[in-house]
Amino acid sequence: MGLAARYAAAGVVTALAVAAVLILLLPQHQEPTHYAGTPNGYQGFIPHGVIDHNGRKNPTGHLILDNRTTLHNTIWHGQYSDTIIENHNQIVKLNSDFVGKINPVNKQPYVPLQDVYVIKGQVPIKEVIINGQIYYVIDANKIHEANIAGFYTYREWVDDFVVAMNTPGTTAARLPGTHLYLNGQIQ
Repeated sequence: MGLAARYAAAGVVTALAVAAVLILLLPQHQEPTHYAGTPNGYQGFIPHGVIDHNGRKNPTGHLILDNRTTLHNTIWHGQYSDTIIENHNQIVKLNSDFVGKINPVNKQPYVPLQDVYVIKGQVPIKEVIINGQIYYVIDANKIHEANIAGFYTYREWVDDFVVAMNTPGTTAARLPGTHLYLNGQIQ
């Protein structure tokens, strides 16, 4: 191989090495994470459906912040996604089976229930566009599991529920005969 061919081969190898290094060093385009809500407040995620996002099904709904701002088109992505979908589907089924009927014990009509997932502190979110629509994606993997709790309430009380959670001196109460579930265990 001649001297010119060796320099040409070395030049090609060097160019490929430089290109590889640049690809590895250049930052990948990622949407920045923002934090919604206040550090000591309670935010409420209210699911209403499911969306395909990043190759998996995630619950979608809206996020009510402690200052009463509502972020519509919110996606819960990460830990507890499957649990939220399963719980929400059970609430939808209960509402379908009972709402509009009369409770034989107290003779009152059954009211629609809603599941609410409370996040203590700020919520990490990213804005993304899916099919031309802006969504706010909650990165649930960045939320400590002890700062997430699920509740059921009367659908019409959801906004008041979030306001009550953020009222100083408000505490949760457990009714006699009910169970508190933490990490799948009865407490």
